[in-house]
Amino acid sequence: MKVLIDTCSLISFVRYYLPFDKEGKLLTFLEEQILSKNIIVLDKVITECRRQGKGLVINALPFLRNAKYKTDSTTLIPRPKFYNLIDNNFVIGSEKNHLNQAEYQIERDRFLNSTDLALILYAYNHKDSETISIVTEETGYSNDGKVFKKIPEICKSIDINTMTLPEFFKSSEILDLSVNLTATTLF
Repeated sequence: MKVLIDTCSLISFVRYYLPFDKEGKLLTFLEEQILSKNIIVLDKVITECRRQGKGLVINALPFLRNAKYKTDSTTLIPRPKFYNLIDNNFVIGSEKNHLNQAEYQIERDRFLNSTDLALILYAYNHKDSETISIVTEETGYSNDGKVFKKIPEICKSIDINTMTLPEFFKSSEILDLSVNLTATTLF
């Protein structure tokens, strides 16, 4: 199985997992999996990582600066059928109804250039040739007033699997957490 990883999952990895990786095993695993393209990091994700959290991800995972770790998304071009999916399946009708045609076109163009769409399009274009999932911390619930659905809801409508970072680690059986507490360490 191959996975595409979203910006929010990389941020979660750096914030919530990396501090506990005292021996660097998790970091090594991530780097090896990205290099072997079992975990795919699109160039758009890396660009977002540079802008979000003051470059937290890029500073913690400096290997992502190297071109061999990223996958080019410039060749991802939606086919005509995919445009129909965008307009009919990916849109939140109640939000779209508040917009005139010009406003909707602006939102649609913004979505077409988004990292989210690049992840979805990559998975959509490759789902027939390989088992592929998207790792994201997004939920399907839309509460941000955006015109387009969140990644998990879109993927559900086009038969692409999504999972959170903990679900990915659990499915990969790479993370074995144990807690070592003693009475003296608690107080």
